[in-house]
Amino acid sequence: MKTLSVFCLRILAVLAGAAVLFGCAAGQQRGMNGAVYVSTARPAISLGVTGLPLLTAGEGATTLLSASMPTGAPTRVWLAVYGEASAQSPMAIVAHAELHPGWYWDSSMRRPFSVNEGVEVLGGLELQACTYTVDSARDPFSSLIQGLEESPTRWIARGFAARTNFFVDKIILEYRERLPEDIASLTALPFGKGDFVKAFEQRARESFIVASAPSEILTLKRGYASSVRWRYMNEKFLGTASRYDIYSRD
Repeated sequence: MKTLSVFCLRILAVLAGAAVLFGCAAGQQRGMNGAVYVSTARPAISLGVTGLPLLTAGEGATTLLSASMPTGAPTRVWLAVYGEASAQSPMAIVAHAELHPGWYWDSSMRRPFSVNEGVEVLGGLELQACTYTVDSARDPFSSLIQGLEESPTRWIARGFAARTNFFVDKIILEYRERLPEDIASLTALPFGKGDFVKAFEQRARESFIVASAPSEILTLKRGYASSVRWRYMNEKFLGTASRYDIYSRD
């Protein structure tokens, strides 16, 4: 069984490498089409948010740590962040993270102390989902909100994630709202707020627009998301990655 698993991972690694090479040859595009993120990679998809203005968009690079490897996984991330520059406004995040060849996302969505885990389908895309809290400290996106350095805050967040393109890519959607001060835990809600999480999750799933990429794309706007705190763009938001065995041998 172990030999079969290793063989399967090697095959997937070869296929992933071939997919990356094919993607380069085919001239895949990623970037913003107005306020909507578009990728022509597998799957060809457009991701947007309804009811919130675009705060910032662009791309950047990070390295995910790996406990089993002396070096981490190089990762490129495309982002679109929506909301107002206020802690009182909801925030929605669209992210597309691509690993360097030889690495794969080992899960879709992992969040400690999360609630209501399950599978949701948005625009035909099947995503793992869960609800959790986010602290503004060491958060990549808190720099977009005015006043958080003097007055830290906590959000309730619903995250959706799907591994694509032979597990080399990952689509991450996250919707968050400021957590009411009288709520300390999502598993022990105050009296009278029993439906709070359920109502929030409904707003989260309704905020994203997931569709196929446009059939004709002339030019997608690209740039560096300089307003994001990239030093905190790590496993906590993106998830963890592992290296294929075939790339680990001399």
